[in-house]
Amino acid sequence: MPINLELISKLFFFSFTLWLGTYLLARNFKKPAIMLTGLGLFAYSLALVIELLTGQLITIILLLPAALWIGAALHLFPEEIAWRGRLIQIWALTTIPVLILALLNPWFGIIIVIANLLSAGMVGKYALRSRFKNTLAILAVVALFFTLSTGLIALPFDFLPRSWGILALGLDLLVLGLLITAWDAFDEGESMRAHLVRSFVAAFYYAGALAALVIIFIVIDGDLSFAKLLLLTSIIEFGILTQTYSAQIQSLLDRLTFTRSSTLSIDREILRTTADGLPRLSTLKPADVDEAEFTRLTRRAISNLGNLPKLATSPLTKLPAVLSQSGDNPLDRAHALKALLTESIGRLKPKGETDFGSTDEWRYFNALYFPYVIGIKPHSRRIYKDFLDETSILALDWFQSSVPERTLHNWQNAAARLVAQDLLNIN
Repeated sequence: MPINLELISKLFFFSFTLWLGTYLLARNFKKPAIMLTGLGLFAYSLALVIELLTGQLITIILLLPAALWIGAALHLFPEEIAWRGRLIQIWALTTIPVLILALLNPWFGIIIVIANLLSAGMVGKYALRSRFKNTLAILAVVALFFTLSTGLIALPFDFLPRSWGILALGLDLLVLGLLITAWDAFDEGESMRAHLVRSFVAAFYYAGALAALVIIFIVIDGDLSFAKLLLLTSIIEFGILTQTYSAQIQSLLDRLTFTRSSTLSIDREILRTTADGLPRLSTLKPADVDEAEFTRLTRRAISNLGNLPKLATSPLTKLPAVLSQSGDNPLDRAHALKALLTESIGRLKPKGETDFGSTDEWRYFNALYFPYVIGIKPHSRRIYKDFLDETSILALDWFQSSVPERTLHNWQNAAARLVAQDLLNIN
């Protein structure tokens, strides 16, 4: 097999989708929309590498990005929307059976195509009233093209050459991945460009240098055998994965080298995570945003109260009250912001000598203080009362017996508005 333009284009799409998929997974694996989009890109890169090595295109793997994107689209909607949870459950229960049916008969793939079309329409409709209006509107349009590409590949049509459909699907997936990255950055109050470009340059510089050496030897030898192609794709995978997950690899090496409780290991982890997150620091200034956006940024900062590296990327670190109590060190600013938020949450506490109460006047303080300052997880199934003091145990029992998860979420949003107003008064 000679090295030609078609091979190079497939290697490019394989490399790019593999990098963007793993970048999304490394960026925010705990956020379902990010995780599902990243897994979809990873599935596409897997289908491409299988075709490169074997010449066989496995359609069911190419359907996976579309199936996963449906779930990602549903998770874009706010938790307050009543039908969101039900649709996510339906998607989770039906995805595997539909994929099995599509494997038996390609025409069953039309179910996934129609579901993608509906999800794109819902995202477009939600964009009209979302704070991320432009991003979600473009996302809906790209999702329509993605649906078309999926249909051309999954269904037994012969409108276009199959290779064209595969490349169109890859291009749509790449744009979807970038738009989802932009949405996540806006949602987290972070900057996207610097961190994304840094990851891209690092991954492709390293993977490209290794791949170039292999290609040179292939050209000298004059033949691209299966073994050499396997080596080439493996080298590209190794280069991209080791650079994208370099922070996680460093953490693993530290755990192997130092004891888990070692102060050195903990300090290295904090410094490494902070350094990795600093390119995400938004250029947005708190003084330039309206009250609704400031409240959203405050709510996000409160949710990251126990994560100093994440808190260091918050635009609220530029508040005058924070800058006056810290220096140029980003961790100092994160500590100052944490102290400022903790003090503001403390002011929600009703006056009196008791540390906990269950009346209405306590709900806003309880909703922020115990989950974020103390760190209890009110609706977690894990039992960890042995690590809590008596007051926190009382609060945990009250949350679990009297406060539904949706109610707690609403109280936290309302309390965050009060904290945001308090911060505005201070600054």
